[in-house]
Formats: sequence, structure tokens, C-alpha cells
Amino acid sequence: MDINSKIFIAGSEKLIAGALTRKIAKKGYSNLLTAQDLDLTDQDQVNNFFKTNRPEYVFLSGGSSAGILANQRYPADLMAQNLVTQTNIICGAHEYKVNKLLFLASSCTYPRDCPQPMDTTDLLTGPLETTNESYAIAKIAGIKLCQAYYSQFEDKFITAIPSNPFGIDDDFSSENSHVIGALISRM
Repeated sequence: MDINSKIFIAGSEKLIAGALTRKIAKKGYSNLLTAQDLDLTDQDQVNNFFKTNRPEYVFLSGGSSAGILANQRYPADLMAQNLVTQTNIICGAHEYKVNKLLFLASSCTYPRDCPQPMDTTDLLTGPLETTNESYAIAKIAGIKLCQAYYSQFEDKFITAIPSNPFGIDDDFSSENSHVIGALISRM
């Protein structure tokens, strides 16, 4: 990326996107598009954002996430919100010809009984953990959509799968936190 490139960080109020925003800004990139008031589930808003701002690079970590309890209580909400958000941003990135998109998936996309250490070739080789299956399937769909755009159009859409992130802007609530956030909260 050029120091003056337009960089869109989707979900900048969340843990990973917030960390990305701080790190990229610290490295001197100042043309950051964070759009905190943008409803990522609204296709018209997302398309208008891309049309108006013309980002060159996109970091996609936006969408809903939660801990096991919320995944069990709200599987449809988590799946639908993530499918729509991912689709809107990935399709917008294609339509407005971004140079590169990084989609951040989740380690829950690996099979429940995945051999260790995990490898990307292990994806889709076995059943998912039932407590977060809906969320995992949405993230797998995002991975596959990026791969499809690369296959059909050679769009430079890549995926990374962070493992157990935690830190500033993490959710430490008893209902929505992930394991490390919950443990920190309880301590």
C-alpha cells in the first residue's frame, strides 16, 4: 500500500479492526476510511460508501461476533448479519475495483476435531463445533466468496484466520465475551 492509499477498515469500532486502525495509523497511513455510522448490513449504504469514497484497500473484520452463550441463543442473527455484511463489502469491493481485500474469518471455521496444528487444508473436512456452527458457516461462506472472486475475476481477495484475539476494545461481558475475555473479566 502506498502511504496515501485510501484504506477502508470495516468494523473499526471492534477489537481487531480497532487494533488494525491504530497500527496502520501509527505507521503513517493517514487516509483511513472507518465509517462508524455506516450500516454494513444495508447494501445501498455500503454501495454508496464505495462509490463515494473509492477505497483502494479493504480490511474486512466487520460483522457480529459473540461468545458461546450468544452463539447458542442467537444463531440466526449472527449468521444472517455476517452473511449480509460480508456479501455487501466483498461484492462492493469487486464492483468498485479495490486493489486488495483482506477478509478476517475465525478459527471456529475449522472442524471440531481438527488435527493439531491446524492447516487451511483442514477446512471443510469434518463437522463444526455445534455451539457456534451458524457463525462458522457464515465465515466459511465469506472465505469461499473471496476465493470465488479470485477464481472468476482474479480479484486479490485473501483471507486470514486469527486465533483467539483479545485486547483493547474486547467484549468482557458474561454473555458475549470469548474465552480469553471471559477469563480476564472473571479474574
